[in-house]
Amino acid sequence: MFSKVFTSAALVLALVFQVSAHAAVAPALGVAGGKPVRANVQRPSTAKPCGTVNIASTINSATTVAANAAGVFAVTGTNFNAGADGSRSFTAKVDATGKGTKFVAAKITTNGLAAPTNVGSQALSVTLPAGTKCTGGTTGNKCLVSFTSTSGFGNCVVVTQAKAAKREYLRTGTLAARALLAELAELEARAEESIEVVKRGVSSWFA
Repeated sequence: MFSKVFTSAALVLALVFQVSAHAAVAPALGVAGGKPVRANVQRPSTAKPCGTVNIASTINSATTVAANAAGVFAVTGTNFNAGADGSRSFTAKVDATGKGTKFVAAKITTNGLAAPTNVGSQALSVTLPAGTKCTGGTTGNKCLVSFTSTSGFGNCVVVTQAKAAKREYLRTGTLAARALLAELAELEARAEESIEVVKRGVSSWFA
């Protein structure tokens, strides 16, 4: 009897959670293709920044979003209920290690509505803290960003960042190209000078 009551209670709680699942951010960690539906919505917390999603087993296969050179990236907030409970206004925090254990606040420069009158999506713009170096995942260039709406719902998103080694390679290559161009310009000037000397010599023969 107790077992049946417990099972029924658990089912009711699960249904309540699904009904209350109001907003998420794409591309969502742990969701194939990154596009969340109502059932994918989490309740991020300090203990579980990505809700029930296992970070270690999903970060390497996650659909990611890239941050630009200034650390800015774009995601999409989607609500599944209207009103304050379906808030598309989020706060964000980032863990540069990708492990979900050390977060700092990230700045949302373009946020969604706190009490939308409809169900839909809005573009969000987020900036990583200055100096952030993403080192997570097997690629060593992933950050984990946890989003929480003003109504307490959300999920995690994986953000990629260009590797420092790649940036250094491009910088070094650019410097080498500039040096080569300078050398070619000098050789060209010398060649023109030599041509002028020859011209003067030839002219003196027929003077």
